[in-house]
Amino acid sequence: MCDQCACGEIHELDPFDSEGNILNEGDQVKILHIPEWVYGGLRQDSVEAIRACEGETMIIDEIDEHGYVWVQKIAENDNGSKRVHSFSNEPQNFLKIRQNS
Repeated sequence: MCDQCACGEIHELDPFDSEGNILNEGDQVKILHIPEWVYGGLRQDSVEAIRACEGETMIIDEIDEHGYVWVQKIAENDNGSKRVHSFSNEPQNFLKIRQNS
């Protein structure tokens, strides 16, 4: 989604975090912000699990062909079962903590 012009098209994003550090798969990052468009069409339990990720440190699983950064959260439900919540976000909404070694 385009935040600049609200055109609805996907734009190529440069893989740089909020401080200009280049991001790569496997890097440890802190999630600084999760925009509302991330939650569009998701079930309420997914929204809650992803919303709780803001401020957390996670590992980059993938940077897709458009430059969006993908991470995942494994959440445990009340009954003890686990569910994976994978989501993408724009690179500038992350802060690199540690480079993939």
